[in-house]
Amino acid sequence: MAARVSGRPAGAARVWSPHVPTVLMLLVAIVGLLGPFSVGGDALLLGGNGLAVGCLALLAVALVPTGWGGPWAVPLATPLAVSAAFLALLAQRALAGPAGWGYWLTLLGSLAAAATAAGRVSVIELESDAPRWRHQVQRLVPAATVAFLVLLAWEGLVVGSRVPKGIFPRVSDIWLAFVGTWRVLMADAYLTFVKEVMFGFAVGLTLGFLVGSAIAFSRFMQRGFLPLATAFGAVPIVGLAPVLGRALGVDWESKAAVVVIVTFFPVVLNTVQGLTLVDPLKLELLRSYGAGPLTVFLKLRVPNALPYVFNALKVAVVVGVVSVIVAEFLIPGPPNGLGQRISLSAHRGAFDIVFAAILVSSLISMALYWAVGLLERAFTSWHPSTRGS
Repeated sequence: MAARVSGRPAGAARVWSPHVPTVLMLLVAIVGLLGPFSVGGDALLLGGNGLAVGCLALLAVALVPTGWGGPWAVPLATPLAVSAAFLALLAQRALAGPAGWGYWLTLLGSLAAAATAAGRVSVIELESDAPRWRHQVQRLVPAATVAFLVLLAWEGLVVGSRVPKGIFPRVSDIWLAFVGTWRVLMADAYLTFVKEVMFGFAVGLTLGFLVGSAIAFSRFMQRGFLPLATAFGAVPIVGLAPVLGRALGVDWESKAAVVVIVTFFPVVLNTVQGLTLVDPLKLELLRSYGAGPLTVFLKLRVPNALPYVFNALKVAVVVGVVSVIVAEFLIPGPPNGLGQRISLSAHRGAFDIVFAAILVSSLISMALYWAVGLLERAFTSWHPSTRGS
């Protein structure tokens, strides 16, 4: 059986079993349509507003699968409720003044119904022989729903509260700012990620692995250098960035040096662990076959160290991006780079551009993290953790 439904034998006819939380939220949203969408205004639905009528139709249709209550039927209400929230938002944008209680009930009820309906997928117990598409739906639907809900809630709260763009922009304002300034943002991203992050990442990884390899084969360096490396790796980049800017100048080299430092020390520590914590039985087996130190290093120690090194790289990608953005704040220089763009736009009150730059930085950071994960699966396909993923 692909999915378990508690208390019902296989083959039995299904009776109506409403998913109560989703049904209640849908009813709350419908009640909101009967109230005013603006303070002191009339109900849009009673006035025959097309958006309000469309919103009511979507919510009414969403009641059908949630009233039926099947484990794979309830999630069908998610896109309907999200669409209803979007129509309510469009109706509110056409009005003047702050939102009334009817808008808030409709928006929040629709979003809550979408969340509870999508959550029904997560609690389905799938058998190992269940169709592949069911596993994919169970994995993707909650993640996609949360993204849409966050964006709609953001837009809906800002629109309904009439918050000025100079204080907190709408999602639509951020998108328009991104479209209007994407050439500048891409040039800033090239400087920040290619010249600073990627260069620093490559240098930090190379030096870290070489130094870690040297420490792994020297008892003196393990006892002398390793504690210092651990302590120096904990130095806050906020205090280190101005020093590097003074020493290396205010151009991209000083920011790349920040990435070198935050990459170097995690790679050193993890490389030492990976090269030294080898299986004694495997080491003894290679030596019994007459393998020399170089063969042992290449055939046993390096493969054993790769999972440790990739764990360090995953940490370094996240910390390195954050550190280079902070370094661009702290090291005044040419008005280029995403950090400088965020700082300058914030001083001018252009928070839509600030969020657009943050969006670009976040997307590229996730792409880098994903690329490191792909390389990890390619180079450590033999490792149990990789096979499990």
